[in-house]
Amino acid sequence: MIFDYRKFLFCFIINYSFINGTTEVLRPRGVPLTKKSFYDPGKDFQCLDGSATIPFLLVNDDYCDCDDGSDEPGTSACSNGVFHCSNIGFVEKIIPSSRVNDGICDCCDASDEYNSSIKCENNCLELGEQMRIERERYLELMKQGNEIRQTYIATAKQKIDETKQELETLKSQMNEVESVKNEKFEAKNQVEELEKEALEKHRAKEEELRKQKEEEEMKIREIEETKQASDVFIKLDTDSDGIITLDELKSYQGFDRDNDGSVSDDEAKFFSNGLEQLVLPTFIESSWPMVKPIIDNEPQHEEESDDIEHESESPSIPAESTVSTSVTLEYDESTQKLVDDAKKARDEYNQAEAQYQDIQTKIRELEVVLETDFGPNGEYMALKGSCFELDENEYVYKLCPFDSASQRSKTGGTETNLGRWGKWIGSEQNHYERFIMEGGTQCWNGPARSVIVHISCGDDNQLIRASEPNRCEYSFEFKSPAACVFNQSILESTDNVHEHSEL
Repeated sequence: MIFDYRKFLFCFIINYSFINGTTEVLRPRGVPLTKKSFYDPGKDFQCLDGSATIPFLLVNDDYCDCDDGSDEPGTSACSNGVFHCSNIGFVEKIIPSSRVNDGICDCCDASDEYNSSIKCENNCLELGEQMRIERERYLELMKQGNEIRQTYIATAKQKIDETKQELETLKSQMNEVESVKNEKFEAKNQVEELEKEALEKHRAKEEELRKQKEEEEMKIREIEETKQASDVFIKLDTDSDGIITLDELKSYQGFDRDNDGSVSDDEAKFFSNGLEQLVLPTFIESSWPMVKPIIDNEPQHEEESDDIEHESESPSIPAESTVSTSVTLEYDESTQKLVDDAKKARDEYNQAEAQYQDIQTKIRELEVVLETDFGPNGEYMALKGSCFELDENEYVYKLCPFDSASQRSKTGGTETNLGRWGKWIGSEQNHYERFIMEGGTQCWNGPARSVIVHISCGDDNQLIRASEPNRCEYSFEFKSPAACVFNQSILESTDNVHEHSEL
């Protein structure tokens, strides 16, 4: 076999790159340091997925031999391959190998366009410097915010301790108040039983007096009724012979039922109840029920009225329905005392019950505080009881953490409820990066309104953005020192500038 020196030299140049940094490491182009051990030029190359083994000379030969594309990390031969940008001084990067030598600068160190028609500038150091400045600014914000967060934590711890102590005190008070309430309840029941018996006797007396009064009024009505009937009899008995005849009835125009100008025999007989003549007892018993409505309703001439008034000095008869038969009897001394004692017992029980309910309400409020998740160290308790507003387009949005969220139009009108406190819904890495407010006002033909609140570190508590990405589903962005967790993991997560090569 004849050794082709030129082909070997060409492949060497294409296949390998020197990574400049604190240490120069020779490895195939596009291979990260973490995978350098898989690419040993002294051995055949085994595809990383184990699909094939090829001579190492075929690595980066611009022909795809491995199913996973691992033999061509530095060329665009494999559609599923990846290329590693070292980006010394900035952040290393992985791009699809299809972007290698495509005429577009993807790596800040220009390593992806090594055999391209364009010339890419290596600006990794400038980008790294910008990143370092932003990192320092971010870390300073985290540090300052964390100092405030620590005060939140200390205050929360104190409040939680005070809440627990207050809760124990209230529970002790509740036992005492409940005992008093039960005593007052028993005392109330006992005196109310005595009051009930006394009032039943009192009402029985009132009922007896009412019946007596009703009987007396009935007698008075009967006397007055008889008197009125007698007066009318005398008026209708025009010849004063003690008998009312049909002719005498026909002489009274009030009995003209058909309004034809005269009283007929039939009309007269109607008011005599079919009798030819009437004496006073018969008139009162048989005729008066028909005559009385006519007399009461017929307008009389003034002279006739005066005659009747002079003939009868008895008072006018009140309508039966207007006669009052109600009787109010004052309590006797013993009954009044029982009524007063019962009222006092009820007032004392109601006062004890109100005090008991008030303590129960306070206990539940404190229990809710202790049950609420205010963060890993209680730092978000500082937000409870506060509300934050934001003017955004035509609305004013309001967020009251652990309570509610709403919006109102700048042109006026009532607030629309966007939801009440639900729960934390952050990721596994940061459970406290989001929470949801749910169960807001129902949308027309839609769901109940809700808000997802995204929290990030800030030097002050501030609602900075509000939007409605989906119908009736809102998104708020909120900054708070409570979210500023400054620790070693934060330093490590932000220190991702690739400043040197690894051995």
